[in-house]
Amino acid sequence: MSEKQLQGYFAFDDSDLIANKFGRLSPKQQKKLTSNDKFAQRFILGLTLVCIALALFFIYKVVVDSTSIGSWIGAVLAMFFTTLFGRGLFTKVDYSVQKVEGEVQFVKVEKQTGSVNDPSYKRQTVSSYEMHVGGESFNNANPALIEIMQGDVYAVYYAKGTKQILSVEFIAKGK
Repeated sequence: MSEKQLQGYFAFDDSDLIANKFGRLSPKQQKKLTSNDKFAQRFILGLTLVCIALALFFIYKVVVDSTSIGSWIGAVLAMFFTTLFGRGLFTKVDYSVQKVEGEVQFVKVEKQTGSVNDPSYKRQTVSSYEMHVGGESFNNANPALIEIMQGDVYAVYYAKGTKQILSVEFIAKGK
């Protein structure tokens, strides 16, 4: 596979690959990863604020009528979820660049959808591909890459916390 084809499939350019080889994110990759992180942070902030409002509402209901079991349960649950979502506001994702090198193997993975506990829900089998390289696996691999990369040796640079592939470098043809 040519270098340009690799860049097209994995959405990176020469400057990204050079930065990744030195263990850094390129400015473009930094911007992309942090914009995704900012969206997630805003979403979690919204959930946290909703939970705070619900907690205040149920606490008010408890103060007005301390015998109401529903108000007590609502207050406890709202405070629990406020704490749970609030912790997410202070969790940072590790975007450090990691490198793995080895022979590329694609594996078809089949999973069942739906609830294991609900017999009324019709479960379906969904299949996808994983790309395995040097002991690491990457989800949702593009099946178009199987014929091109299978068995060859590549260096894969990825973000540690998300295992998002940042760039790929051809090393050698497989045996």
